[in-house]
Amino acid sequence: MQFVTNSSHGQLELVADSLWAPLFQNSDADEATRNVSAACLGKLTTASPSKYLPQLQSRLRDPAPPIRATVIAAIRYTFADTAQSYDELLSPFIVDFLLLVEDKDLKVRQEALSALNTAAKSKPQLIREHLTTLVPALYTETKIKEDLIRTVQMGPWQHKVDDGLEARKTAYETIYTLLETNLARLDLAELLSRVIAGLKDTANDIQTLCHMMVFRLAQLAPAAVAARIGDFTEDLTKAMAGPAVTKDTVKQDLERAQEQQKSALRAIAALSKVNTPGTYPKFDELIASVSKGQWANDFHDLVDKF
Repeated sequence: MQFVTNSSHGQLELVADSLWAPLFQNSDADEATRNVSAACLGKLTTASPSKYLPQLQSRLRDPAPPIRATVIAAIRYTFADTAQSYDELLSPFIVDFLLLVEDKDLKVRQEALSALNTAAKSKPQLIREHLTTLVPALYTETKIKEDLIRTVQMGPWQHKVDDGLEARKTAYETIYTLLETNLARLDLAELLSRVIAGLKDTANDIQTLCHMMVFRLAQLAPAAVAARIGDFTEDLTKAMAGPAVTKDTVKQDLERAQEQQKSALRAIAALSKVNTPGTYPKFDELIASVSKGQWANDFHDLVDKF
């Protein structure tokens, strides 16, 4: 493995054929080993893309999910290659790889979402014309899937585990990347609807991502955001209220709630700059509350910096 990652393209061309098949044999191994194999396959692909891109594509419909996961992870590693010649070879294939966001296997979808996020950052021009195909599948992955939530017993307590959380989080991270790199190709109404849904998500990390998107969209698309302020208000008010303190509340709960309040406050400050007072009375009440409460100084500093 170290030989592959440390060798030049010229050196790899001499041994690539003998390494290609064995690297796929690690697809069923643990995730760390599979990722190393994928990185090596990606390096071999960039060493001879005209030869190995079609071979990767030929495995996209492999019946084994670990193989498909390895393929999409491998193609993600190739996105570090910034050569125009590589982009020209990759362009006809890229949407086929990224459409694994629709795969029936959760792990494969997760890898594909990560690849889409990387592509949106490093090769936005290659996915621009394919967003009408990719974005609906991306938005589907932002939704909470009840069939991926299970209950586990931990001593006397029952605890819910959301197996879809990581994929959902990556989907929202990808949306944030796309609004920075390809906003003109996104339908703002649909985008804002997914952000509003994310503010209601059960995961704090996703709520925080959506606070960040509200802040950024208020700068990039102020009119569209201003028209939806009423839809943001309830969840931002709830975030600023903090947790209900009980005998079971621990310090970590309070710290997490405080971080969530700071995150929501940035979104509120951004919305206040595009809001027309009197249009949304409940939002006006929220502004009045944060302007005078414990977050007053932070709020005014944020408004001044926006």
